[in-house]
Amino acid sequence: MSRVNVAVAVDDDASFCIYEVAAACRAAGLRHTATLAEVGLLMGSVEAGVLPRLWAVAGVVVVEVESLP
Repeated sequence: MSRVNVAVAVDDDASFCIYEVAAACRAAGLRHTATLAEVGLLMGSVEAGVLPRLWAVAGVVVVEVESLP
């Protein structure tokens, strides 16, 4: 399976625990590369088949996949 780059948005209500949300996303398969705590975003990549597991993480509101050119 191929890896895709993703941006994971964390709910405003969960922004106080963004590092815990990041840990849960890593456990779900995210290869975490950056945390933008001030805007509530996690950056990284996942295997395409793992995307539903990211959506299921508590505190995650959006998983945006980088589009290919």
